[in-house]
Formats: sequence, C-alpha cells, structure tokens
Amino acid sequence: MAKKLIRVIFVDDEVHILRGLRRSMSEMEDEWDMVFCPSAAEALERMSREPFDVVVSDMRMPGMDGAQFLNTVRDRWPATVRAILSGYAESEAIFRTVGPAHIYLAKPCDAAVLQAAIRRQAALHEILDNPDLRALLAGITSLPSLPEPFLRLVAELRSPNASSARIAQIIGQDVAMTAELLKLTNSAYFSVASHVATPLQAVRLLGLETVQSLVLRIGIFRQFSGTGATRPLLEALTRNSLMIARLAEGIAVAEGADQPTAKSAYCAAMLSDIGCVALIDGQPETYRRVLSRVSTALPLPEAERQEFGANHGLIGGYLLGLWGFADRIVEAVTYSCDLRTSATRNNLVLVALLAARALGPPMPLLPAECPDGCTGMLDYLTRTFDEDQLKRWRDLAGREKVGLP
Repeated sequence: MAKKLIRVIFVDDEVHILRGLRRSMSEMEDEWDMVFCPSAAEALERMSREPFDVVVSDMRMPGMDGAQFLNTVRDRWPATVRAILSGYAESEAIFRTVGPAHIYLAKPCDAAVLQAAIRRQAALHEILDNPDLRALLAGITSLPSLPEPFLRLVAELRSPNASSARIAQIIGQDVAMTAELLKLTNSAYFSVASHVATPLQAVRLLGLETVQSLVLRIGIFRQFSGTGATRPLLEALTRNSLMIARLAEGIAVAEGADQPTAKSAYCAAMLSDIGCVALIDGQPETYRRVLSRVSTALPLPEAERQEFGANHGLIGGYLLGLWGFADRIVEAVTYSCDLRTSATRNNLVLVALLAARALGPPMPLLPAECPDGCTGMLDYLTRTFDEDQLKRWRDLAGREKVGLP
C-alpha cells in the first residue's frame, strides 16, 4: 500500500509570498499534498470540503487574521496541526495565538525551517496512528495547573517586587505550567540558538514583563477546576515527577553529561507523565477506570493501550513533539514505557529517565507490585547496563529518597 501523503494548506493574502511558498515547497510534492489559499475565507471553504493534516497561516491578513483563522480551525477541525507565521516585532500577535497555534514560526521563514516543522508533524502522525486521540491532543489549549502553585504565581507576578528566579521556581513546581512555558520559548519565533529546558531559562528569555502579560492578561496557564476525585491524581503525579526529575538529572551527571544534557534529562523526567495529565484532564472517569485495572498481569502502559490505543509515554511524546520540544526530550518521553527501543544507549536523556523511573520512587496510585507502571523495567536495565553503572544509579536513588545532596 502506498504511503499516505500528508495534506498541508498554506494561507497568505500576499500573492508574491504565496507564490514563493509554492516554489520553495515544490521539492516536497512527492511527500505532501499541498494547497495554497490567498485568504482565510477561501481556506475555510476548502477545509470544509476536504481534510488537512497541517495548516500554515500568515498572521497579518485583512478581514480574518491568522489568530482568528486558527481559532476557527481549532474549533472545527481540532486534529489539524496549526502553525502561525508572524514577524518578530508582532509580540501582540504571538499573545493572541498562544491558544490556537501549535507551532510559531518567525518571518521571514527559511524554507528548510518550515519543511522541518512540517516533516516533524508527519513523523508524529506515524507514531500515533489514532485519529480520535490525535484530535483530543491537538485540541488541547492548555493543561490544568494545580491551584496552589497557580495562585502563588499570580501573587508573585502582581507583586511590585516580583523576581524572575521566584517566578521560575514556582512554575517549575507544576508540570502543566512548565510544559506550556517551554512550549512557547522553544518555538522558532524566538530564534534561540539551543532548546530551552528549564523555567528559569524561559523566564529570562521572555522577560518579566512578557511573562506577566502571558499569565495575567492572556491566561497562558489554566487553574485546575475538576472534581475532587481527580485533583489527588494530579497532585501525586506532580510530586512524583519532581522527585524523578531530580534523580534523572543526577544520573545524567554521573554518566558524564554536560549541563544542557543534564537539564534535558530533568525536563524529560519532569514531563514524562504529561500524557497521564492529558488523559486525566480530558477523560478523567475513563482514566481512573484504567488505573483500577492495573496489575502484574496488566501493566499500566498495556491497560492504556487497550483503552486509548497508546500508552502515556507515546501520548506525552506526541504532545511534546507537537509543541516543538527538543528531539532527545521527545524521544525520551515517547519511549519511557517501551523497553524494546534500540535508541536507549544513544540517548543519555532516555537512559537517565528509564533508570530514574526504575530505581526512584514508585509511580503513585498503582498497586505496590507494579511500582514503575511498566513490568520488567528494572530487569531490562540489569540486562542492558553494567553493574558499576547500576550501583551508581542505586546510590543516587538512595540519597534522593532520604533527601541527601
């Protein structure tokens, strides 16, 4: 069977730019089925007649601008990946597209950068071949933040003595806020030389005034408002994620990682259960039922696969890939529940995450006999790595459990 072409629609009201896009994307005609529209109205009419996987829109357009257009696309076709092209000076435009856009690209956009962004979405389609689940995940505007850190952040941002370090520390205590902030700062819009992996880097890059606008005026973060039965799940996952993250960073350092790699290990571990957060938020009753079925005979990833068609690692990796996180972080989260991956030794971030999950605190809300949520993880590490490595990792895990430096 021939491989399905990914369908991409480009929207720009300037004819010469649209013509340039057509010319620069011509080499992708064997891989992509492409349509070029001179207005948002024409694009919506075309999309109402046939499906598209990716939409790339200019921001400044007469009538309906890019933000309004992508909002409409999100509402009508949530599974469609949405990218915005915006000039660097248009900070207000970025604020307006924080919700509806997955991908932020700065104009003028190099053809290779645009092609790479779309290729990445094609790869994500292949790893998550479930249209309903993709629609659920692509339709996410923001994930829920726990009330306590959310309210502390708002208070700090409103304080006349607000500190970038304190703001970053608060954001770093919450999985959803960390993911949302890093999603924005890792976009091509900011043209940073390397991927941002910590809230402190992100806050310093954006600047205090921009963070204040994003949180207080735009509402980039969403306070959890679900049922009382769901909140303990999020609280437990957050505590566990922070402990696993510290251990993963320590393991990476012990294995000779440089600072960016060690921080990436922390980031990947911190966000390794973001797939669980997405499912708890989007399908709370169903996910609690899945948790109740977990046993030694049915580990969590398999129970998730039976219910949703994918485990939480794959779901989390899809989200982070959609949001533009570094490849090694996306790979680590994607394969954190898949012990068959051959990429383990080549990605120290993944090694550190797997070791931290196997040797660190048990995943919360699971039976005691399934502490890591993935039966056989420790056996896998024992078969794959040497005794000296495992001893170093166990020592680190022991110190982490009792709070030693």
